[in-house]
Amino acid sequence: MDTCITVWHWAKHERWYDEGVRHSLDLIREAGFTQVNWNPDSGSSYWLADAEIEFTRRIIASAGLKTHTVHASNGVNPLSEIAHAGPATYTQETRKNILSPHEWQRQSGVELLKNRIDLAAALGAPNVVLHVDITDGTFRSPESEKAFFEPLYRSLDDVQAYCIEHKVQIAVETLFKASPANYLALYDRLFTRYDVAFIGLCYDSGHWELIEPGKVSVLEQYGDRLIATHIHDNFGAMDNHLLPFDGRLDWTAIMKAIAATNYITPLNLETPMDRYGLAEASYYQRAYAVAVRLEEMIAAARGRTAK
Repeated sequence: MDTCITVWHWAKHERWYDEGVRHSLDLIREAGFTQVNWNPDSGSSYWLADAEIEFTRRIIASAGLKTHTVHASNGVNPLSEIAHAGPATYTQETRKNILSPHEWQRQSGVELLKNRIDLAAALGAPNVVLHVDITDGTFRSPESEKAFFEPLYRSLDDVQAYCIEHKVQIAVETLFKASPANYLALYDRLFTRYDVAFIGLCYDSGHWELIEPGKVSVLEQYGDRLIATHIHDNFGAMDNHLLPFDGRLDWTAIMKAIAATNYITPLNLETPMDRYGLAEASYYQRAYAVAVRLEEMIAAARGRTAK
């Protein structure tokens, strides 16, 4: 049975970027997982050199794992390198921005996104997950809508051929900074303009619960575009990223909704271990049991046996 969990970086390790991540990968495989979502440097403007991309490919392969998906840099990247001193955990870096009306800044964001597409292609991942940040103000007027979508469309147009050439799709993640109706409007614009060979949907279960409690309208309406998942739980008040069954989400309903789509499993647990007071190995073992339970629920809903 294929199962997947997100790889995070833990800065408590002096060399988190090689020895630390390599250790986590080994523990993930020992727990039983077969695939990973590569998450280090997501949301940051850090530029991955070719040697880093090749190193990442090697350590994942040597751990006996496959890469199910890669979390790209965000459209706007508020995080850069982890600070080694000072009161702030992170330094702010927002110059590379695919949504910027300033052309040099927008192009910089496009180049950064292509860098993550290069990473996904090297890892054999079929897609990169991308944040497209909207607020309810995005659709407040024709002028605000135009101001948002003009640079976004230019940026996506700039990477479309690159994605197709590298056989990497963009999966637009469900976020929680606007109403569900406005997110559905965003997906309608994107999925009408772009083919599924280029752009699909990443369903983030915890995020959607925060804006539409107990419902899965995004899967009901755009399940045919589902190509990536971020599976985690919460209690409806905060983006806790808990393991499924540790919060309030209705996993029977969610698994049935995903099973009704053509989504290719495994599901991806986006559940950082720092939510739990467990040793890293123990955490992955607990997470694996949850992942197996969810895969069995999906298989049962599809009238199959989990393999």
